Amino acid sequence: MHSIFSRAAIPALTLCLGAALTAVPGVSKADSDHGTGPLADTHAPAGVMFDHMHKAGEFMIGFRYAYTSAGGDMLHGSDKASDQEIIDKGCKPHTCSMTPSDMAMNMYMLDIMYAPTDWVTLMVMPMYMSHDMTMRPLKSSMSAMGHMEHMEHMEMPMDDTMGHGAHGGHMGSHSHGTDGWGDTIFGPELKIADGPGYHLQFAPMFSAPTGNVDYKMNGAFTHYMMQLGSGTWDFVPSITYTGRADRLTWGAQVLGVVRLEEENDSGYQFGDVFQATGWGSYRFANWISASIRGLYTEQGKIEGHYNGPHNHSSPPDLQFNYGGRFWDIGFGINTVVPSGTFKGLRLSAEWLQPIGEDVNGYQLERDGTLWASAGIAF
Repeated sequence: MHSIFSRAAIPALTLCLGAALTAVPGVSKADSDHGTGPLADTHAPAGVMFDHMHKAGEFMIGFRYAYTSAGGDMLHGSDKASDQEIIDKGCKPHTCSMTPSDMAMNMYMLDIMYAPTDWVTLMVMPMYMSHDMTMRPLKSSMSAMGHMEHMEHMEMPMDDTMGHGAHGGHMGSHSHGTDGWGDTIFGPELKIADGPGYHLQFAPMFSAPTGNVDYKMNGAFTHYMMQLGSGTWDFVPSITYTGRADRLTWGAQVLGVVRLEEENDSGYQFGDVFQATGWGSYRFANWISASIRGLYTEQGKIEGHYNGPHNHSSPPDLQFNYGGRFWDIGFGINTVVPSGTFKGLRLSAEWLQPIGEDVNGYQLERDGTLWASAGIAF
C-alpha cells in the first residue's frame, strides 16, 4: 500500500481549517440554568459525533446505534432509472442482470472518552456492523424479438460474469448479508476557544482498518458497500462550533474523511467524504430538548477495483456507482436524567430524512437513517 494525500481531501481540510480561523464567538449569554443540574441540550443531536468535551479527570462511556435503509426507485443522478436503462448502462462494459430492491445497514458503536485536561478529551470508538441486501432480476422492456436479440447480445458478458461468481445464477429475488467488526475511530478532541455561551473545538481523529474488506460469497468478493470497513487508514478531521442563549442552542460542524492509502488489501479505495451540518434546538425543560438539523454530504466514487474474482452483474458491483451528493433534514430529541441514581444519563434519538440526492452512476434511493445514543459521564 502507498500513502497519499488525495486531491479530493483538500476542500474538506480547507473548510475545516477555515472554520477554525473565522469562527467568531457569538453574543449569546450563558444559560441561566447552569449550576442547577445537567441540561439536555449540552450535547448535539444523536447523529453528530465529536461534538462535546469533558472536564479534566472525567470519563464517559456511551453506546451509539445507527440504522440506515434504502429502497424504492433506482436513481441515475437525481432521476428515476428504468430497468432497461440499468440493463444497458448500469454495469458497463458488462450487462446488468440484477439490481438491489432494498438495503439495510446497522452500526453499533461504543463511545469511550477520557479527559486528561480541560483542553483535550481522548476518544476511542470500536464498532460492529451488519449489512443486508435484497436483489431482484431486471425486466427488459424490449419486444419479444428484440428481447431475444438482446439476450444473445448478453450471452458473453453473462458467461464472463458467471465465471467471476456473479449473481447470474440466481434467477429470482434473493437476499444476502454480512456482519462483523468494523473500523475503529480514535483520537483527541481539542478545545480551541470557550466562553460564556460558546465553544469551539477541533477533532483530528483517525480510523484504523479493523473491518474486513475481503468478504466473499460463493468464492467471489461481495458488493463493495457490504464490506465491513474501508480497509485503509483514514484521517477524520472535524471542526465544531456550539452556542447557546437561555433555552436556545445551536451548532455547526464540518467534517472530512481522507483516505491515507492508495488502495486496501483487496485492491480499491473508497472515495473521500465531506460533510457540513448545522442545527438548532429548544429546551422545554432541563431534562428534554428538541432539535432540527440540516446535513450535506459529498463522497467520491471508488478508485481501483477488487484484485480477485468479483461480480459485474448488478450496479453495486461497479465502482462508478458509488458516492454522490446528498441532502438530509434531521429531527431529534435529547434527554438527561436530572437527579437520582442515574443522574446525568443521556438518551437521544434522531431521524434523518433524505430531501435530495444526486448519485454517481446508478444507486438505490435512500429511505433515511435512525440514530440513537445513550451515555453517562463519571
